Amino acid sequence: MTDNNPNNSSPNASEAANSSNIDLDGITDIEKYLLQSKGEIVQKLRLLGKSKSSISGFFNHGNDFFLTSVVDVLRDKNILVLDISSDPELNKKITAANNIILKAKHLGITAQFKTPSIQTAKFKGQQLLACAIPDDLLWVQRREHFRVHIPLSNNALFQIKTDQDGVSKYPIIDVSGGGIAIADETFSLKVEAGDEFNNVSLFFNDDLSCTTDLIVQNTLPLHFDKPSAGQRIGCRFNSLLLTDFSADLQRYINLLDSHYRKTLSD
Repeated sequence: MTDNNPNNSSPNASEAANSSNIDLDGITDIEKYLLQSKGEIVQKLRLLGKSKSSISGFFNHGNDFFLTSVVDVLRDKNILVLDISSDPELNKKITAANNIILKAKHLGITAQFKTPSIQTAKFKGQQLLACAIPDDLLWVQRREHFRVHIPLSNNALFQIKTDQDGVSKYPIIDVSGGGIAIADETFSLKVEAGDEFNNVSLFFNDDLSCTTDLIVQNTLPLHFDKPSAGQRIGCRFNSLLLTDFSADLQRYINLLDSHYRKTLSD
């Protein structure tokens, strides 16, 4: 599955976008959204699989296409497993094609990547499609909410019930109107993109708290220079917050931002 030809370099974002006449929704700053971290790419592809997002595959310079979805992502083997078409003739065309563009939409996010070729493969007793995990992935997620860092001294906490009828608490390290990020220094939360936290309690200060549901968006090192020092878990709200709480949360965010800007000017 891995291309060992040293003369074949990884396609950059512009090449991926321009190799066929695929609309990128007017995106001009493509490099801004290009992911090249293997861990991030695997997480995003698994998120597409969990959400059963439909993927359009374009080949023959964009003149032919097929529909598929992510079945599994085998990171150790560098293999992306995709659903196969029910049309045998179309499958023959897919496996004979070169430079295939795959594009998906997920919750308003545009995902796009390129693969040199796709093969048929047996996976768990099924005949499916497979290709190498891409080196680059366009993940165009435009920020709808302003996010601010929360100092640890503020003692903002994420609280979740444990299987032993107890509770576990984790610091909330940043917040926006759409979600939060928490610090898990011991890797005790075994989660990945697409997983859900249900009925968790969030405490920002004595006057601001709520119970809500969250969806995990990503897990990243808490400190990139020391990956063993814990993980940062980014989450978005999965339930509508009460209007009053949303307004209070926005005031809290504005207060944090104002304080941060003041410290910079002092």
